[in-house]
Amino acid sequence: MRYFRLRFYYLCINPRVSLISPSRSLNSLCCRYLAWWLLLAGAAVLADSPEWRCPEVTSSCSCDIPHTLRCSGNGTETFSTIAGALRSLPPSAAVSLLDVTVQNVFRLTGPLFEGVSLHGLVVSSGDIAQVDEVAFFGLAAPLQALGLPSNALERVPTEALSLLAGLERLDLSHNRIKRLENSSFEGLPNLTFLDLSDNLVTWISANSFSSLLELQVLRLQGNRLRIGPVAALQGLHLLQELDLSSNILAGALGPTALPRLAKLRTLNLSHNQLGSVRRGALAGMDNLTSLAVHHNQIDVLEDHAFRAAGTLVELNLSHNRIIAISGASLAHLSKLQVLDLSHNFLRALTTDLVTPLKRLRELHLDDNDISIVAKHVLDSTNLRRLTLADNPLNCDCSLLDFAHWLANSSLPAPDRASAVCTTPPSLENGPLQEVPPSKLICGALEDSNEPPPPPPPPAPSKVRLHGLQYDGQWLSLLWAVDSPTVYSCDSLLVYEHEALLHSQPLHCNSTLVPDSKRLLVSLPGGVLHTGRSYKFCITLQEAETRALVLGCSDIISLVITTQHINTQPFINTLETNLTSSGAISVAVELSSTTSEACSVGVVVSARGVAVSRRNLTCSAPWATFRGLPRGPYEVCATLRQGSAPHVRCVTVLDRAQATLSVVYSLSFFVFSMVLLLVVYHLMRRLFQRAKPAQHQCFLPLPQPEIDHSRYIKLHATTVL
Repeated sequence: MRYFRLRFYYLCINPRVSLISPSRSLNSLCCRYLAWWLLLAGAAVLADSPEWRCPEVTSSCSCDIPHTLRCSGNGTETFSTIAGALRSLPPSAAVSLLDVTVQNVFRLTGPLFEGVSLHGLVVSSGDIAQVDEVAFFGLAAPLQALGLPSNALERVPTEALSLLAGLERLDLSHNRIKRLENSSFEGLPNLTFLDLSDNLVTWISANSFSSLLELQVLRLQGNRLRIGPVAALQGLHLLQELDLSSNILAGALGPTALPRLAKLRTLNLSHNQLGSVRRGALAGMDNLTSLAVHHNQIDVLEDHAFRAAGTLVELNLSHNRIIAISGASLAHLSKLQVLDLSHNFLRALTTDLVTPLKRLRELHLDDNDISIVAKHVLDSTNLRRLTLADNPLNCDCSLLDFAHWLANSSLPAPDRASAVCTTPPSLENGPLQEVPPSKLICGALEDSNEPPPPPPPPAPSKVRLHGLQYDGQWLSLLWAVDSPTVYSCDSLLVYEHEALLHSQPLHCNSTLVPDSKRLLVSLPGGVLHTGRSYKFCITLQEAETRALVLGCSDIISLVITTQHINTQPFINTLETNLTSSGAISVAVELSSTTSEACSVGVVVSARGVAVSRRNLTCSAPWATFRGLPRGPYEVCATLRQGSAPHVRCVTVLDRAQATLSVVYSLSFFVFSMVLLLVVYHLMRRLFQRAKPAQHQCFLPLPQPEIDHSRYIKLHATTVL
């Protein structure tokens, strides 16, 4: 019997189902339900016990699953009624799992079920905000599974849980928990499953889970977690499944973004704000087999991005912003079998994508910009699934090899039919497998009697690269901008061999620079290599039309240069601080520094009269002005270099004036609120009408809603 139970626990309680499969949760739930149904039936047969029947506890209790009792009620007296009935049951009618839904209960006092033998318990009201220390005291048998989902808990009920040393599974999902402290789960050494999904968790102390030495599954999806608290977690030595989906994880997924989890097999990072996958990401996860990072903002996969994740079998990168993938970024995924790149911006199916993946069986490329399939790209593969729906395939002679492979493949019929032509117009919307090879031709216009029309002249670019400087550590690019309107910067793109290597957001505005026709952009040299060839592109956004303007350089072989780009610095920001003693600290931030003679003049005026002035060097543009008369003050900084000086001014109020301004603002706010309340009550009295009485005898009785999911889930994880 023990082997029977453990075998089904392995197959269904911890299902290694693909994160890519949309029916994962349904399959898992059905599997668990079936496993426990067979388990309970097997237990009854092996024990040679009579058939189990639902006990008659109260009229509001029912049994949808064997050995499971589901009750509803109103008020705390529901618990005492159910407990009294369960204590009087004979062993042949014992209940293993109790699911109680009550109304108008805000606090669990105790003991709730003293003397009752239960293996699983679910309690929910939607309003429970506090659990007393003795709420679960006196249970006749060690409780193995506890669920407090869909309540109003703002903290983990540590004191109450500490009495349940034998607890193996805990469900605190759909509450209002905001923080997890180091002591939150003390006293639960046997816990293997913890569900904290759909809470408000923003902070996790580093040792919050250190006491959970047996924890194998941790679900934190649907919270408000950032990279910092997650990266600092410690003590998860046996964790096998981690779900961090639907949080606010942002930035790069690098080697230190997550803790080192040697036993982890399944990781879900979907529905976050990750922007790239860095070299050596997922370091320390030596047994990871399934990774889901779909629905993020990933546009760059660096070379050797998955060097530390060579054990991956399933990888989901769908719904991102990936334009191209180099062969080096996937080079270490020799065991990968399922790859989902649908809903991205891939332009071609190349050997760089497929060649490193020796064991690839499924490749999903739906909804990309693929128009080209390289020759012989799939000849050495053993694909069982390939989806190409919603791609603009150009069905000319370059697709002859792919069409032949597609016709002779063992792909399912829907997969073969997913490759649909977009161009040329004569083959538009035609499935590639139905196009005769004679129709896949190139240069059709050469046989025509009429010569092809000449190509239109290229439109002059509004942005072009004017100068470049590289010292081995930083790359400076000077762009010439021919735009009569106000513009703002958008992003800088770096390409290598037509593959996007690096994307960097830019923050600038043409109104804040002395010369809007010259734009200087800097890029750290860590992503570049001397001697390689790159193409640089910049995108700007015009303020009037909101249109994007693109400018690209030629392909440039990167070498270290000694010449300097001739550009003038300008004042980025002017910051001031008024101390309690009446002194003003001034700091000027420049766009760049230069070795030439450069100075910044700072003038402090009080009530329109200059009271102090000072000349500062561009290498140290900060100073403190003391002994000033009473304000208000105006501080102006003038950058003197070249023929066009740049000036920026700010106004500073003294302490008394600032306080008075705050008092005036608060007074006006309070007066406005009082006025709005008076108007609201007047309008309410004016339009208020008597409402007709409703006769209760004609109203239908409310029907209780049955939520099977949560007690089925807990039932499937409770040992009878």
